[in-house]
Amino acid sequence: MQTHGIPIKIAWDAFQIGTSIFIPGVDVDDLKRQAKWEMRRLGLEVVINSVIENEITGIRVWRVP
Repeated sequence: MQTHGIPIKIAWDAFQIGTSIFIPGVDVDDLKRQAKWEMRRLGLEVVINSVIENEITGIRVWRVP
């Protein structure tokens, strides 16, 4: 994944059910698209929402069963 041309390295293999990750970025639609693509590729079930946390825009990805 990348945001604003900057690669983001995420250890998706360590992404456990019941946990979540915040990915910062202004273009949340693009972040969602990238995250959905990764999750399909890896066969992971997730819920993705646009969020603002500590005044920072991004997405939060929750791993679900």
